[in-house]
Amino acid sequence: MAAAAWAATWSAAWNAGVAPVVSVFAQSVFFTAIGIGVLLYPRGRLDGPAARLWTVAAVVVMVGGQAALCVVSRPGWNGFAATAVWPALRPGQEAFEAVQRAMTALTTVLAGALVIMLLARLPRIGRLDRTLTVPVAVTVTIGVTGALAVQGTLLGAGVELDDVLRVYLVQGIFATAVPLAFFGTALRARLAELTVAERMQRLTDPVSVEKVRDALRSVLRDDSLDLWLWAGGGYVDVAGRPVDTGSGDTRIGDTRIGDTGFDGTGFDDTGPGGVPGRWRHEVRTSTGEPLATVDAAAVLRDHEPLVEAALVAGGRALETARLEAEAQANLERARDARERLVRVQAAERERLAADLQHSAQQRLRALEGMLAELESAAGDPRAREQARTCRRELAEAVSELDGLARGVHPAILAGAGLGPAMELVAARVAAAPSPVDVRLDLPARRFPPEIESTLYFALCEAFANAVKHARAGSIELSVRPGEGGIVAEVRDDGVGGAAPVPRGGLAGLTDRVRALRGDVTVASPPGEGTTLRITLPDPGPPGC
Repeated sequence: MAAAAWAATWSAAWNAGVAPVVSVFAQSVFFTAIGIGVLLYPRGRLDGPAARLWTVAAVVVMVGGQAALCVVSRPGWNGFAATAVWPALRPGQEAFEAVQRAMTALTTVLAGALVIMLLARLPRIGRLDRTLTVPVAVTVTIGVTGALAVQGTLLGAGVELDDVLRVYLVQGIFATAVPLAFFGTALRARLAELTVAERMQRLTDPVSVEKVRDALRSVLRDDSLDLWLWAGGGYVDVAGRPVDTGSGDTRIGDTRIGDTGFDGTGFDDTGPGGVPGRWRHEVRTSTGEPLATVDAAAVLRDHEPLVEAALVAGGRALETARLEAEAQANLERARDARERLVRVQAAERERLAADLQHSAQQRLRALEGMLAELESAAGDPRAREQARTCRRELAEAVSELDGLARGVHPAILAGAGLGPAMELVAARVAAAPSPVDVRLDLPARRFPPEIESTLYFALCEAFANAVKHARAGSIELSVRPGEGGIVAEVRDDGVGGAAPVPRGGLAGLTDRVRALRGDVTVASPPGEGTTLRITLPDPGPPGC
């Protein structure tokens, strides 16, 4: 439309009949079409009320204003022959100059608003759209500024046809830069599709799930892009964890790896769980089986050919990555099972300790009381001595049972938390035959039962190693919740040289921590003491 309008603009050269009128209106339509076309680029639609308002204002000002200019002027005042057909209904020199000034001012406002909208759009659009929009925005800014500057030379009286044609020529040169900018960006987009295969192959060598995802992020310029692979009857993320892809009427694009073409089936701006601004594109094998799903920013649906080219180019890498994802998913399920087992064990230890303390111990203490009454009531000295002996043995059994209950799961740990429980352990260590100076830095907050249980027994093992094997004179314990998880450090000034051995205390401690997806590191240079660092994921305060 803009090209046809610009061609009609040059009808002014005939300078006869209706050609001049057609020329001036064609010029207005040309600039209006250019502005609307720039706002439509690259998505093909007007985004937001500002763009729609500008479109209406441009039509009113450029076309309506030109009509008003014709009504109050004569063709000679505009540089055309006096015999030209012209709709001069109420010609007047003062009115003509006033409308000219108003048109110039309003056109300047429209041009400035267009440039501002283009610049304001840049931070909000995706990186792919930005590479296409920036050259056009710069070209339009320069072209609009030049066109307005040249148009200003036609203000006032004494304008001739040569002046008009000279302005048209200069404006045409500026206008030509706009389609060239469109052509350059279109060529760049096409080259990106042609080179995507080489880039995908280079970025995914050697193949891994993370490399395939990162390659897609780089090629499609979307750092938020996520890749889900089909494994075990469902989708998993790059870490092998199951992904809830949502349900309902959300549709996804469909690319078949191995086909000669694509069969896009529809798109939606709603992602998993109804999150707006996301777009999903499904990848299937040539036999129609699910392979992967790409969860990306919604703006990428306007670049469907590039997305499909990247997915097809990475098809073999995706199939290889799916095998890795299936293995990772199996490992993740094993870790989940082990983590659940640790939670069950912690709960069972707490229940067993509570049963020992509240049931068995109470019954034994009741029996101890009955023996005391029997001792007092017995008249035979021999019977009293036997009753006394039985009561003493029973008291020792109750004490041993109490120690067993504390070993299974200390009541103070369940009731008061890790801090008081470790304070009690530190008091016992400090009161041992070989005194050890113990300094504690413990949080007041509670952790989930499995975290507290794992940390308690791991730290008790660390204390025992420091006292028995390292012959430490001082021990420092700190537990700090942070962004990286819960970090516990035990430092001693012992002989050092500690190292995990199969079935040893450190090996068991490490297994217990890793079952909850934690990590254990030991730094123990000979003669320089030992630092044991335990890191566990922090699920937040219980009940969150």
